[in-house]
Amino acid sequence: MEPQDGSVRDVRSFFVRHPTPLLHTLDDAQLEARCPLDNGMHLVLPNTPIGDINRLPLELINQVLGRLDIPTLTTFRRVNQRAMHLVDSLPSYRRIWTTCPDILRAAVSLNANSFSCDTIFKTLIREKCEFCGEFFGGYLYLITCTRICHVCHWGLEHSPVEPSTAIRHFQELKMDYLVEKLKTLPQVHSLPGCYGPGRRRIVSEDRKTLIDRMAIMNLTKEDCGYAYPLANEPDDCPENPRRNMAIISAPYLSRQGQTSEWGLFCSLCANYLPFFEIKYRAQDMVPHFERWHVEDSDAPWYMFYPEAVMRWSNYSPAGRVY
Repeated sequence: MEPQDGSVRDVRSFFVRHPTPLLHTLDDAQLEARCPLDNGMHLVLPNTPIGDINRLPLELINQVLGRLDIPTLTTFRRVNQRAMHLVDSLPSYRRIWTTCPDILRAAVSLNANSFSCDTIFKTLIREKCEFCGEFFGGYLYLITCTRICHVCHWGLEHSPVEPSTAIRHFQELKMDYLVEKLKTLPQVHSLPGCYGPGRRRIVSEDRKTLIDRMAIMNLTKEDCGYAYPLANEPDDCPENPRRNMAIISAPYLSRQGQTSEWGLFCSLCANYLPFFEIKYRAQDMVPHFERWHVEDSDAPWYMFYPEAVMRWSNYSPAGRVY
């Protein structure tokens, strides 16, 4: 019998840490084994000089380092113990490492160098999906460092493309001269592994270069004033593994203090795609339960999020929620 009092304790029992079926993303890529960072494993004596950087005040050093991307910061840490100490004591880097180290490992493994360490931290202290602003953004799109929800994750906007697709797009538009600019766009190099939704996951054995789709469209807009959409590929569907190759779970970090919240999945929504993998914070559990799962609710479940259903229908091969 479902609880009717709406208490957080009773409602929380219907929320779980992992969804069923499982969404295979970078969370399942064995990042700790592939990228074993040595943070906290050394006794650091920061007395070794590091050139003219030592002449700068610590506040200025933190501002400079905070604007570097994670792969560059990781390389800088290898210079000597002084460099290691400066990076490890960087406030934004330290907060990310202590709370969600897999995000650092993923950024290094994918060579995600299109955004800075401070940008990651500013993204993590936001709560809502940056694309729709409706749901809790439980995932991080690592090509552009965008916090997104599971519904928006299925959109073509977050379906990266390979260079061959981008080159063919420019050739069709007779803009071959834009091919040279592809290297300047946000992109990552994927990791081999299993990606995709549930049992429909697909094994990817090679590393692929993935370019942000919207950046390619914006490139044509800068050139001719119109963002030409890329033609849909045959595999541009929810089962496309490229959608999950640059996605990783991301917590919500409080601005003050050291608290974090990863969000939980509603087990009662397991039969409703794409809502079964939407994450909810503790403060959203009772409202969600009362709107969807109380016995005296006569409204159909899909009436509560009509825009989300429309977005999912546009990108689902079946055109429906099942």
